[in-house]
Amino acid sequence: MGMERIAELIAAATAARTRLLDRVRGLSTAQGAFKADPAEWSIAENVEHLVLAEQGSINRVWAAAEGLRHGQHVWTGDPVHRGKSIEQVVAETWVPRQQAPDIAAPRRRGPLAYWVVAIRCNQPLLEALPPSLAGLDPVEVVTPHPISGPWDALQWLAFVGFHLDLHRRQIEGILRAPGFPQ
Repeated sequence: MGMERIAELIAAATAARTRLLDRVRGLSTAQGAFKADPAEWSIAENVEHLVLAEQGSINRVWAAAEGLRHGQHVWTGDPVHRGKSIEQVVAETWVPRQQAPDIAAPRRRGPLAYWVVAIRCNQPLLEALPPSLAGLDPVEVVTPHPISGPWDALQWLAFVGFHLDLHRRQIEGILRAPGFPQ
């Protein structure tokens, strides 16, 4: 059951990545850099954030699985979110307009085209994750999210797709903003 669920969550994240890529396809560098509000991220910054957050998510799960396999848990404590959907965990632990953890905040800048290639490069990382989880119960592979606390491997994988869709919707708002370059 665990590996089937992992495959479903990877497929859902893959579909969310496709939706994101379909939404930003063909945008120019100027469109990618446009900010409707100086305090908000541009489309390119949103995609950069997604690249960093997804790499961090995959790395955390992989490291937690390796730790569990070798008796060196990366996290111990009460799994307070056990059995909850990622939507429920986020609703309970994030504030409106939640700021990204520093580790996933956009900082490199660069053109949207670069970040589009980078987000595509995350797909093989995601697809390479299941063997690290083989033979383990994914709900026992627990590592903390910087804001929400302990998530298990299934919650982390659900987060990847959820997060891609969350920022795709933010990007859609930027595309509709007054002054968006045509």
